[in-house]
Amino acid sequence: MMQFKDFLEKIGVSKEQNIIVHSSLRSIKIAFNSISPNQVIDELKQAVTVSGSLIMPVFTYNFKKSNDGYERFDAIHSPSKTGALTEVFRNCDDVNRTSSPTHSFAIWGKIKNKIKESNSPESPLGENSVLHWLAKNNNAFVLLLGTNFSSLSLIHYYEILFKVPWHNYSPWDYMNVLPIGVNQLNEQNLIELPGCSKSFTSFESYLIEKYFIQNNFYKGMKYYFIDINKLTLEAEIFFKNNYKELLCKEGTCQACDSRRRKYLND
Repeated sequence: MMQFKDFLEKIGVSKEQNIIVHSSLRSIKIAFNSISPNQVIDELKQAVTVSGSLIMPVFTYNFKKSNDGYERFDAIHSPSKTGALTEVFRNCDDVNRTSSPTHSFAIWGKIKNKIKESNSPESPLGENSVLHWLAKNNNAFVLLLGTNFSSLSLIHYYEILFKVPWHNYSPWDYMNVLPIGVNQLNEQNLIELPGCSKSFTSFESYLIEKYFIQNNFYKGMKYYFIDINKLTLEAEIFFKNNYKELLCKEGTCQACDSRRRKYLND
C-alpha cells in the first residue's frame, strides 16, 4: 500500500507550493489505512515546507438572521463546519485563523506573512480574501481529497471575479439570513454572500470533457491536484458562457430557484 507522503509526491505536491485543501477525512482514512488527521496534516506540511502555504476553509456561517437564535463567531472556539480534518488543522499551534465570521480560513506557512488573522473582508470569498491572495499567486494549487467540485470554494471566487449575474445577490432570504456577519463584539455588513454550491460539479464535468482534468481515484478516494492559474483560464470561459449550469435543476433548490427567477427568467 502506498504511503500518504508517497501519494503526495506522486501527484505533484512539493515544497514552496501554496495549496488550499478540501477533504473528506473518512475517504482519506479508507485509502491510507486509518491514517490519523494529525499525520495527514504533518505530511502535508513536510511536503510544502514553511516556504509554501497550507490553507483550509474553516467556515462557520455565522450570519445575522431576521429571527432569533443565530450564533456569533468566536475565532478561538467556533468549530469548523467544513470537515473533521479542517477542525484538527485549525487547532494546530502553528496555524492561524482569519476573522471572517462567516467564511474564515486556517492558514499555515508563507501565507501567514501575507494574510493577517484580522482578515475579514466585506466580500468573504472575493476581493481581499484568502482566495483572492491565492488566485493571484503564481505557485498556487487546489488539492481535493475525497471530495468533488461542490466543495471547491474557489468557484465562489470565480462567480465574483467573472461577475455572473447573481454574484452580489443573497439567495438565503427563505432561511431568514441577512447579509451581515456577526462575531462576539460587532456586526459586519457583507457585499457578497456565497450561494448554493451543489451544481459546481457542472464545471467539473466540463473540465473532464475538455480533458483538462481526469476523474482520479486512489483506493476509492476521489482526488484532484490542479494548478489554480490554469484553472482560472478555463473558469473564465465557462463562467462567461455556461454560468447557467452552476444553478441546481429547477424546483430542487430554493436558493438557486431564487437566483433563476431574478436573473434568468425572460
